Amino acid sequence: MEASGQIKMDGKKESNLSKKQIFVALLVLALVAFLMVSPQLYKHGIILGNDMMFHFNRFYDAYMQIKTGHFNYFQSLFGFDQSGRIVNALYGPDFAYLQGLLMFITKNWFRYQLLTSFLCFFIAGLSMFSLARKAVVNYNFSIFIALLYMSSSMVSHYALSQNMTSWGAAFIPFVYIPAVRVIKNQKKPIKPIELALAVTSVGFLHNLTLLLAILSSIPFYIVGFFHAEHKGKMLKDFLLAVLLTVLLNINTLVGFIEVSLTNQLVYPKFFEDVLSYTTYFDIGDNNYSSLGMIFSCIMLFQIFYLFFNWKDASNLEKLLTSVGSFFLVLSTNFVPWEDIARYTDLVRIIQFPRRFVLVAFVFLLIGFAYSLEKITKRLNQDKKKIIASFLCIVTFLMIANVNLEILRSAEVWESDTPTSAGNNAPWVTAKDADALRKGFTDGKYEDAFKVIKKPTPDYLPLLNNTTQEELEEQGGYKMYDEQIIHNKLDVSKTIDNKNQLVLAWKSKENREDILPVIAYERSKIAFNGNNYSTGQVKKTALGAPVVQSKIGTNKFVIGYKPLVNMSVLWIIKFTVIGLLIVLFIIKVIRSFLAFGQK
Repeated sequence: MEASGQIKMDGKKESNLSKKQIFVALLVLALVAFLMVSPQLYKHGIILGNDMMFHFNRFYDAYMQIKTGHFNYFQSLFGFDQSGRIVNALYGPDFAYLQGLLMFITKNWFRYQLLTSFLCFFIAGLSMFSLARKAVVNYNFSIFIALLYMSSSMVSHYALSQNMTSWGAAFIPFVYIPAVRVIKNQKKPIKPIELALAVTSVGFLHNLTLLLAILSSIPFYIVGFFHAEHKGKMLKDFLLAVLLTVLLNINTLVGFIEVSLTNQLVYPKFFEDVLSYTTYFDIGDNNYSSLGMIFSCIMLFQIFYLFFNWKDASNLEKLLTSVGSFFLVLSTNFVPWEDIARYTDLVRIIQFPRRFVLVAFVFLLIGFAYSLEKITKRLNQDKKKIIASFLCIVTFLMIANVNLEILRSAEVWESDTPTSAGNNAPWVTAKDADALRKGFTDGKYEDAFKVIKKPTPDYLPLLNNTTQEELEEQGGYKMYDEQIIHNKLDVSKTIDNKNQLVLAWKSKENREDILPVIAYERSKIAFNGNNYSTGQVKKTALGAPVVQSKIGTNKFVIGYKPLVNMSVLWIIKFTVIGLLIVLFIIKVIRSFLAFGQK
């Protein structure tokens, strides 16, 4: 935060908050986050959302790697039925290990889900409040839009369906803090460390959200560059920020690039009726696709208000509303997404066009706060109190809506169909609802994967010239279920001292067997004492090795040899983190000494 009273481009002054104001804001955000997740607490129910089993598997794998000391950055040694498939290296590895650490604290899935849902809500509110204050939004309005953002479906869907986009939504406002600075501070538009840490905060958990954040930030940096007093210095600071960001995320970037370039990977499931997964305006509640009455009114009001008051708006207001409107339109069915899907794979990468609305939620809410300030500035105290009361009602209704949705989902837990809160029902292996519940509550994390075995084939290698379309026609879920999860071969799986998977089985005859493990282009394979390259081993379309078993005991060892030594990358990453911590400590000491001399 800049020094108190510094004049900005829009003529507003940025003032530091008092300790009391900061405490009150944090307390309000924490209380509201608790209020929204509280139904799950007193119902003591686990919400089995659509994405739960996929993410719980990868977090469990990270947890077990930490617990046992068997670290393998690429292969799943414990999660995903010990299949060795690569997931975390492609999908927020740092965040996965952080979640693994949280599992040591919570001890069971119920407490873990409750804690992480609370944290997702709270961090979303904190990041939005921080962005609003950086944009010099009025203190009370900053809290108001932070609470509204917390109650949006983009954030609440983690609690309801364990959607990882919600974690991206929780952190993405941090990325826009440097973008606001670029517009508001012509003398020093970029602080390299601030920008690097902001981008890293999203990059460590969700690649698609990071892509949206970067794309939506570009207009701010272009405008800021033209207004910067020292363009050369700004460019140097930007390049330094990029370098720091790369170093802080070097393991994520290298791992993702290596696996993606050396393998053709299975995309997440594509839905042909793509327009069903766009955003639409209506007068109902804010949910997965609907903006609902309140957010529809807020966003449309802000767009039209800026249109009619364009000349009086600052550059920042114009950028926030214009860019937010653009991404809002992208998220709707006003864009012919089904036609676009015929000519490009962009839609498969995005999967749900609705994801674009995340940028609109952030930018249009900030813009709306600016408009509220202008409107209320001309009102007398009585009218201001009416506006304040109305805003409190709006906020309460949105918070109550999330509370109700979580209550309904939590109540399902004690019903005869505990999976009805999500789409896991087809993959339940438990004999009844009580056995299913026991799998998640008896204190052993791994028991959950015995009662629900969801065969999600995302990010598996796609081999034998099989296309994505052919895989979907043949049933990728079914193929993965048969080859890996319910493979009929009686195989024992262990982990050797090199952190590789070891499969052993006995055969009464010489025959061809499909092994319940996944091989990639850089996999290291040893079968019955002989070493093989992955190209020398026959594999199914999803990468399961097909071997010729011999009579007696058979042993198959599979590891992964990356192009770049990951230990070197970790050393680089933690060295940079250490240096940043040292710089922070030095800054704190200098500030303390300077304060003592006054």
